[in-house]
Amino acid sequence: MTELKNVYKSYGAQQVLSGFSLALENGSRTALMGRSGSGKTTVLNLIMSLIKPDSGEVIIKKGTRFGTVFQEDRLIEGLCAEANCRLVMKPPYDRANELLSRLGISGELSKKPAGELSGGERRRVAIARALLCDPEMIILDEPFKGIDAQTLPAVISETDLAARGKTLVLVTHSEEEALALSCKIVRVPE
Repeated sequence: MTELKNVYKSYGAQQVLSGFSLALENGSRTALMGRSGSGKTTVLNLIMSLIKPDSGEVIIKKGTRFGTVFQEDRLIEGLCAEANCRLVMKPPYDRANELLSRLGISGELSKKPAGELSGGERRRVAIARALLCDPEMIILDEPFKGIDAQTLPAVISETDLAARGKTLVLVTHSEEEALALSCKIVRVPE
């Protein structure tokens, strides 16, 4: 189980979280929703120990392996889609091309440097990379932004399949995305 207990977090004079608590059972699916600036990304960063709370407690098993899609894609621009995925994988590497293909990144497109891909294509590579690293916990911060409506159902379906048996935490403004991934919705108050 991962838990945030009575967490407070400020950035300078701006209080972002004020006594926030959250319990994530192993294998659970949770969607964090709330207005922009309410602290959703801060909660993700606390879970991943990228930041520390001002007070309160964050409890997570040491050494938890995360598969993360940040708000920015964080791809290595000069590497192709497959190479970006292979960076976080253990062999066999053919899983990368298989998943990328199911996400619509195949053929010549999969050989282009990430820096030459469109925003939606880059996003799909970032999602593939997060799902291929054999994570215990999948952290998705607005992962589907920039993905066209025609491609989105396949991307959500692949994400759903890869997340089976893993803990998933999604930040989204879309209840439809949360429900499509069978998430319990938690509102992050301002």
